Amino acid sequence: MPSPTRTLTLKAAREIVAAHAFPPTTGDRVGAEIEWFTTPSASPADVPALHTLLDDLRLPNGSKLTFEPGGQVELSSPVATSCADVCDTLERDTAVVRSALAAHGIGLHAAGNDPDRPLCLETHEQRYVAMREYFDGRNAAGAYMMCTTAAVHVNVDAGTDAIGRRRWRLAHDIGPVVVASFANSPTVRGRPSGWMSSRMAAWLALDATRCAPALNGSAPGRSWADYALNANVMFIRADDAYRPIAGTMPFSRWLARGHELGHPTEDDLLYHLTTLFPPVRARGWIELRMIDMLPAPWWRAAIGVGLALLTDERAMRVAEEATAPVRNRWYEAARFGLADPLLATAARTCFAAADEAAHRIGCDHATTMAISMFREHFVERSRCPAAERLAGVDLELSPVMEAI
Repeated sequence: MPSPTRTLTLKAAREIVAAHAFPPTTGDRVGAEIEWFTTPSASPADVPALHTLLDDLRLPNGSKLTFEPGGQVELSSPVATSCADVCDTLERDTAVVRSALAAHGIGLHAAGNDPDRPLCLETHEQRYVAMREYFDGRNAAGAYMMCTTAAVHVNVDAGTDAIGRRRWRLAHDIGPVVVASFANSPTVRGRPSGWMSSRMAAWLALDATRCAPALNGSAPGRSWADYALNANVMFIRADDAYRPIAGTMPFSRWLARGHELGHPTEDDLLYHLTTLFPPVRARGWIELRMIDMLPAPWWRAAIGVGLALLTDERAMRVAEEATAPVRNRWYEAARFGLADPLLATAARTCFAAADEAAHRIGCDHATTMAISMFREHFVERSRCPAAERLAGVDLELSPVMEAI
């Protein structure tokens, strides 16, 4: 809740953001999140119904179960120290959720987007209603992103200052490679969108102050603080209501000048951080948010490759060199996938390094095989899952994506 008087200085705000984003850690912890669509797609289960069906469900391996605004089911692994623990946990807990929903005629489907899903919120939660209003004031991409997309998130500790700086930069540098390699959302409303990752295309079209890459060449804490304080305020929580902010109001301006609803408090600042969605996000750990959701076993490959390239010393060295020519090729990655020659070359080198590192980061057999098979079937052929899904599909562009 805002305060009637100013309670934060700019210096204090910067320190709070940096400390929250990059706390001291061992650097050894890892995790992941996977998002599933419910089926049938044309009439998805709404979030209140999913709560009714799943709130009392016990997930034996401790994953956290949450729901996205379009009714997507999200499973977040507990903190782990190996790739095997992360992937096995998600596999087993997903099986429990799948079984519970199947008893009610609801299935789970994996893709970067659901081209048949309506662009409507499946929740009345105030946060998402206000978020939708904020994004709708800009373009159609917000509704598409919130209601019809799903992702794999890969999480790693930042670690010490030196390794944290390195991982923060490398996470951004490998971003276009993993977007292109795992692109899996080529159609919208049953027709090709013109993008291998329509999901990433939507993120690229959204409010750049909160969705564009955050790396600016500074140390991680400073880089993230700059980004957070320059990002527009999405809404202000006051009087038990969420008030969307029309136009532009960077958080730093709210801090300096206040608003008719009051001045931001530390709680407002920390909540503001939860409304930032760059492809690499700092949340007390480094989160890769740019990967389209994939069916089994490929989501295991996405997690394994992400963890290998950010935690294994040899793989990190290879990735740093291989990705130098493709830094910031986010547009090309989303548009063309591995049909882009530069990204295809970088991907082959990065996947070879990840494949070789799989046993060193504690990948289980299923994930190790998924990485090798994905590399052979897709990456070595300069293809991504989206390219195969497009085979035989009418190439007329979807008007939804033309609007974005």
